[in-house]
Parts: sequence; structure tokens; C-alpha cells
Amino acid sequence: MRSLRRGFVSCVILVCTSSVVCAQQGVDSAASDAGTDAPEDEVGLVGRAGNYVDEAQQKASKGFSEFMTSVDGFFTGAESGEEALSNTSWARIRMDARRLNGQDLEFKPSLKLRAALPNTEQRFKLLLSTEDDDGEVQAGNIEPSSGTTSSSERNASAAIRFIRSARTKGSVNVDIGVRQRDGDVQYFGRLNTGYQDTLARRWEFTATNNYWHYNKSGFEDRLSFAFRRVLFYKEDFFFRSNTEFNWKKGQKGSVVNQTLGLYTQFGESRSVALEGLASYHTALNSGIEDRYRGHELRIRWRHNIWRPWFFYEFWPSVSWPAATDYDRFYGALLRIEMIIGQR
Repeated sequence: MRSLRRGFVSCVILVCTSSVVCAQQGVDSAASDAGTDAPEDEVGLVGRAGNYVDEAQQKASKGFSEFMTSVDGFFTGAESGEEALSNTSWARIRMDARRLNGQDLEFKPSLKLRAALPNTEQRFKLLLSTEDDDGEVQAGNIEPSSGTTSSSERNASAAIRFIRSARTKGSVNVDIGVRQRDGDVQYFGRLNTGYQDTLARRWEFTATNNYWHYNKSGFEDRLSFAFRRVLFYKEDFFFRSNTEFNWKKGQKGSVVNQTLGLYTQFGESRSVALEGLASYHTALNSGIEDRYRGHELRIRWRHNIWRPWFFYEFWPSVSWPAATDYDRFYGALLRIEMIIGQR
């Protein structure tokens, strides 16, 4: 419990001081690094703030790792100490600021945690997340009505994952946990299966299926197929197509989401994606008058700045959703992200 309190307090300090970091994003990183090694009276305000944040992040990571090691020992009966296995658990803290077509700016903090239990031979993991589902992120602004979500409807989940099989081409694991969904706290079980292989002409194929069953909402199933191809023999420049089919209880037919994108990386700290998205309902449901839900074009820019554990992303987008009779709809998202632990 002492380790938990230390880790929690350090996380709070880290989040609070991140506002100073954001205010200084325009400062040259080389000057900041040089200031770190200078005497304290020559470092200045920015340098001292950087040193303070570095120390807070290191303490948070250390406290988090110690707590995860103690959790590992609780589940396995292993003793912590010099012979304890390295714990690769990590936590991701995000703050999203989103604005859609002139509407009020919406802020959404989120947390995602992956706790590895090395003494179980990596067969168990603890999961905690308040982030949106991948499908919700993929839909983007195509369904603008879903962009504004009350706090009582935001999803949060906690689960333990049993990794039954993890091989080169295939994987199978099971999640059992609790999730806040549609305003209700529900128990759920989830079966995750995946397969990947290399096809001809440098194409890579991935298929995944995630099946949930909730004690109140019933089932939901997401089946996706992805094709990836390296362009011009450069591993950091590739094309990717992802098609997802979604079924759930009480919904007629399937929701089909399609994403086509070009992705590249500049050095080790910058990456950009150009994506086109579209959504289609195979059957009309209550409140759905058009099967074709619209399409969207967006740019995703991600940059690692200032420290190895600090990132920001910027997503400008334009969409033509059915909810607005396919009128042009602008949107933008700014994301700040921090990593604690080892990822």
C-alpha cells in the first residue's frame, strides 16, 4: 500500500506539472537539454521545471513498477527482491481536446494500464482503461452525434487477461472483468483471437475477432481484416487497409467501417498518417435513416518531444456525415500523452 500511495502521489505531481511543459513546447529542445547539465543558477525557470518533471516521472515510474511487482507477487506467491523478474507494466495518461464544426471545445482525460505478471510466465495481465474503444476512435467524426458523450455514458473497464496461446502467426486470450457500459456497470467475458501472415508481393495480412458477452447488454462481436504493404522497400512507409464488421444484440445487420491510409515516420520522433474512412450499415435500425453513414478524411500527426515519455498528436479532419445530410463537417483533436513505467 505504501508503494501504491507513492506511485499515486507521483502521478498527480506529474500531471500537474505537465501544464508547464505544454506552455514551453515552442522552446528549442536542444537548448532545454543543454540547460539540464548547467549549474542550477544558470538553468533558468524552464530548466528547473524540466528537472522537476523528470524527477517526478522517474519517481512515478519507480513507484508504479514496485506496486506492479507486489501485485505480481500477490497473484503468484513470488517474493519481491533482487531475484524478482523485470516488470514491463506501463500506464498511459491522455488528455484530449476536441472541437467539432464550431461546437464547444470538449476535454476528455483517459487512462490505460497494462500490468504484466512475469512470474506467471506472461500468461496473465491486468487491464484497466477509460479510453474509447478502437471502433469508436476509427469512426471519428462520421457519427458527430457520438462525439459529445456525458460522463455517465463514458466507458471504463477493468479485467484480468488469460493468455492461452501466443505464437508467431496466431494468438488466443480471454478477458474477464467489469465494465461501465451504457451507464450500467456490467460483468463481461471477452474472447480475443488473432492471425497474421505474410502474403506475396510484400503484403501482410491480419485477421482479428473480439467477442464480448455482457450480463445486461448481451453480446457484441467485432471482426476485422487488415492488409499492409511496404512501399518503395521502406519499412517506415506503408499502405494499410482495415475493414471491420460489428454485430451486437438488438442491432439488425452489421456496421461496416473501412479505413484506408498511408503511414510514414520521420526519424524516431515524428510520424504522420493520411487516412480516409467510411461507414455503412447493412440494415436500417431505429434512428438510422441512411445505410451509408458518411466518409471522412483526416491527418494524424504524432510527435515525441521534450522527453522520451512525452507525446502530442494533432488530428485535423473533414467529414460528410449522414447526420448532417452529408454537409461538410470540420473537426480537430489535440492530444497530450504521457507514459509511466516500461513500454
